[in-house]
Amino acid sequence: MYVIDVDGIDSANQRFSASVYVQARWNIPFLRHEGPAPLIRQTTSVWTPRLVLVNGQQAWSAFPPYVEIAPNGEVAFRQKIWGWFSQPLQLRDFPFDKQRLAFHIVAAGLNENEVKMVPLERDGQSLSAMAAEFSMPDFKVADWRAEVRPYLPAGHAPGLAGFILEIDVERLPSYYFWKVILPLCLIIMMSWIPRWLDPKESGTSFSISTTAFLTLVAYLFAIIVLLPKVAYLTRMDRFVLLSTFLVFVGLVQTVATTHLVNSGRTVMAAQINWVSRIVYPILLLFVLAISFV
Repeated sequence: MYVIDVDGIDSANQRFSASVYVQARWNIPFLRHEGPAPLIRQTTSVWTPRLVLVNGQQAWSAFPPYVEIAPNGEVAFRQKIWGWFSQPLQLRDFPFDKQRLAFHIVAAGLNENEVKMVPLERDGQSLSAMAAEFSMPDFKVADWRAEVRPYLPAGHAPGLAGFILEIDVERLPSYYFWKVILPLCLIIMMSWIPRWLDPKESGTSFSISTTAFLTLVAYLFAIIVLLPKVAYLTRMDRFVLLSTFLVFVGLVQTVATTHLVNSGRTVMAAQINWVSRIVYPILLLFVLAISFV
């Protein structure tokens, strides 16, 4: 198996797109012939191990379904496949997560007692490999391995004969820093502006606070497609929720200080604003720490 490219990883839908080349060889003695050229036959006309990528969702094949039969009876099957592959992702550390992508090819309906898979080798070296670089922009490859491994459907034994190639990748978080984390921090800091205004400027303060909250809500609607749809909270989910809470607290404080000013307690409102100038930056640092550290 040779991985030509991994185009991208769709964290929201728990899948990835890739292009992979597969080659398999087996021997059928009664198909020996005089040669010297190999015979070309349709896969439906000879025995095949019915190879299939078990986690494939949508796939397109580049070559027609043929096999080559060498004079010694060795049958060679080759195929280039591009498509989407399902992959359960562990996203609790998103966007600082590490993932393992797998291409698991199995002999459909044939267990290990019926078919034995071995790595295809040349001069003692496995022919399985992958391209030096992939076109996915937000991940880097940390490691990879290829080995014989049966596929074990739930409640079934023995497993189906299989061969797997796994790629360990690490997400590059810079995209999410510039497009999500930094803009949210700026919206949070925007909600602090009333803390530096005269409490008597209640109209301006209230306008800024409501604008900051509405801006946050609109921005969350815009970025929701970038966030994985999982039942648990990721690091990014935690940051988004706490950011929303901070902006909402700022809005509540603006309402409270406006009430104090209208009640004639302007000095108390100014004192609360002064303390908030110190507390809010500390709270933001605390939110960043518990979300991403």
